Amino acid sequence: MTKSGFTVDGIIKLFLAVVGVVSLSALEAFFLAPRWLVITALVLLFLSAATQISYAVRKGEKRFLKYPMLFDGLLVVVAVVGIILALVGNPAAAWVLFGAVALGSLGIAVVFTTGENGPQFSD
Repeated sequence: MTKSGFTVDGIIKLFLAVVGVVSLSALEAFFLAPRWLVITALVLLFLSAATQISYAVRKGEKRFLKYPMLFDGLLVVVAVVGIILALVGNPAAAWVLFGAVALGSLGIAVVFTTGENGPQFSD
């Protein structure tokens, strides 16, 4: 059950990254975002999803499920704040949303690729 949870969450994030790339122009316009910021956030989201799926295939330990759950919860809050800021025309919307996606994605990738979660090269 836990491995499938990691996998499904990773697949959803991969899907969101692909949809983001397809709708890149719309994201830039709505959030008043520089292109490089959106691309960076989407690439990091894609890579963190891939590392999460890879971790699910290798180990998928339940005790590490809290990290993607925390990221997903914070992402929902940040998305709501970013959308509200964008609706009032505040350019901080892009930095709040895509900055949080980039940093959170980087954090998830680090958690699932380092320490005891990282690849075991001795095997």
